[in-house]
Amino acid sequence: MRSAPEKKGAPAAQWIVLLLMSTVVRGDSVSGLESNDLYNLSLEQLLNIDISVVSKKEETLFEAPGVAVIVPQEEWNLFGDRTLFGLMQRQPSIYTRSSFVFSDNLAGFRGNMSTHAEMHTLILINNRPVRESALGYNFPLYMAYPLAALESVEIIRGPGSVLYGTNAFTGVVNLKTRRIPEKPEWTLSGMGGSYGYYQGTFAGGGRFGSLGLFGTFQSLGQQGEPYKMFDGLGVPGRDDRHSRNFSGTLHLSYEDFTADVFAADIDTYSMGVMPFWSNPHHESQTSRLFSNLGWRHPLADSVELELNLTYNQQKDSLSSPAPLKIGTNSEDWLGEVTLYAEPSEALNLVFGYLKERRRNFRADKDHFQSIPPYKYYPQSAYAQADYKLGTWAKFITGTQWNESGQGREDFVFRHGLILTPFERWGVKLLYGEAFRAPVAMESDLYDPPILTGNPNLEPETIATYDAQLFYHTEKTFAALTVFQSTIEKLIIYDTSVSPWSYMNGGKQTFKGLEFEWKHYLSPRWQILGSYLHQENQADAGLNPTVVPENMFKTGTAYEWEKGSVGIFLTHFGKPPQVDSPLNVNPNPKAVTLLSVNLQIDISDWTGMKKGRSTLMLKGENLLNDKEFAPTFAYTGTPNSFPYCAGRTFYAGVKITF
Repeated sequence: MRSAPEKKGAPAAQWIVLLLMSTVVRGDSVSGLESNDLYNLSLEQLLNIDISVVSKKEETLFEAPGVAVIVPQEEWNLFGDRTLFGLMQRQPSIYTRSSFVFSDNLAGFRGNMSTHAEMHTLILINNRPVRESALGYNFPLYMAYPLAALESVEIIRGPGSVLYGTNAFTGVVNLKTRRIPEKPEWTLSGMGGSYGYYQGTFAGGGRFGSLGLFGTFQSLGQQGEPYKMFDGLGVPGRDDRHSRNFSGTLHLSYEDFTADVFAADIDTYSMGVMPFWSNPHHESQTSRLFSNLGWRHPLADSVELELNLTYNQQKDSLSSPAPLKIGTNSEDWLGEVTLYAEPSEALNLVFGYLKERRRNFRADKDHFQSIPPYKYYPQSAYAQADYKLGTWAKFITGTQWNESGQGREDFVFRHGLILTPFERWGVKLLYGEAFRAPVAMESDLYDPPILTGNPNLEPETIATYDAQLFYHTEKTFAALTVFQSTIEKLIIYDTSVSPWSYMNGGKQTFKGLEFEWKHYLSPRWQILGSYLHQENQADAGLNPTVVPENMFKTGTAYEWEKGSVGIFLTHFGKPPQVDSPLNVNPNPKAVTLLSVNLQIDISDWTGMKKGRSTLMLKGENLLNDKEFAPTFAYTGTPNSFPYCAGRTFYAGVKITF
């Protein structure tokens, strides 16, 4: 049996959290976003928050040519989401789980999830891509991005490559940073909980003349819930799924310039590239850095020019069966110019061109570098137009030309029609294409005698049809969506050669029905939820999905003058059975997760002004569900893995001054 390793750094961080929880800070400035802000908004305003990610411009959700959802900060505060991963778990048609390689690393859209490497979702920060060219992972943002830095999260279900390029495949997630408060505002929060969980966050900023800034710093981790199972060799074992991360964000604005920075340093539990208890190391280290400098300036009354320079860096250290860890370091630059034009009140145009430089750099000396040096210079150009015909019809069309930097080029397209002939009812008819270019692990890897890359790989492609009927009033939004997606040229393992390599496989189709709703019984009381049924079919040789055919999510939240309570239930139906030669763990079953989040204004107790001091109490997985999730077909062993810990509880304090 493997014993849990000693965790470094957790005790000090817990002392910091306890100090924050016991601190009361007094101040006289009014918070820019107090807990009762929802009271001050009309019901219609609550349902008509603009979205920018669908067309690179602000528009209402009803006019946006995409199947999308907006999650405002008020909502995740009410339901007590602690991380972006937890927020994603509540969203329509998204299945979340961990793999044996990383924790909290997978969020699959509309049934799509077949490996532990999530490369079909593109994450943006203020519409700028957080993309990495060597491995393509998103988990550093799921685990470590501070929610305190955000105003809202915008999520597209479906392709987005016409405007955003590779990886905007089955979903796009845009993290919109907090509006900079006019007066300085600072918030401290601390939380502790089950399995040695700790979280401490500092957030604040304001305007100082022409300069505006808002920043966050967060320390988060846990000693770890038990992780117990038979491994890929049939050996029983147990460890603690520990984690520790430090992260920070900064958003700056000065006249026509903006700048964004996100940095994270993460140590997290990992069984390694193969699920063996005998692996010499059971943790991974990842450092992630994102930055963007933007400039947007009007050229005429109806024309604006935007320039962006985006930088992404990742340093990754991962366990393997060998004594040395695998080190993979990459850095990517992206320069983009975008022109926005509005020739008439009915017509909007977007044109853009971008050029990238992708490369890796040497891993640390005590690591094995499995990807030789590479440099690629992909580029693309795009155009999109939308036209309103009166007040009841909107047409959209767009295309992107892309060149991979590896000698391949192609076009992707999108088209749409939005009809709103009645005041409360509307229809969206949409078609979108996207691509996912190979990452360096797939094209350049050199790790004989186990696995090598294939430089002749073609990009994966997807074509999606959406038909949505939606209804909205000043109190209610509801939508019924039918979709069908066809994925071709999926990148899979080629086991016909030695050593194994990668190849383009066949076709996989997903079709399904989505229903989502949100209703305000009053400005203080809301109910929301969603349902997905999807079916899929794959050609022989492709990895099957591990996502259940059915999922149901619903919640309600109520606010009163001195606090709020949010209750949310997530039900993932029975997942598919993936064939395995080693059936040693429990067979996967349906999972039902129930959480309750309670917030109490304790400002009277602390002598502070109303809304400045909040006690937070949360229980998760209150039904104590401890089911297992299916294996991934590309490894096949063991047959299943633990899905989540049992019942957990958390308590904390948030103070604004």
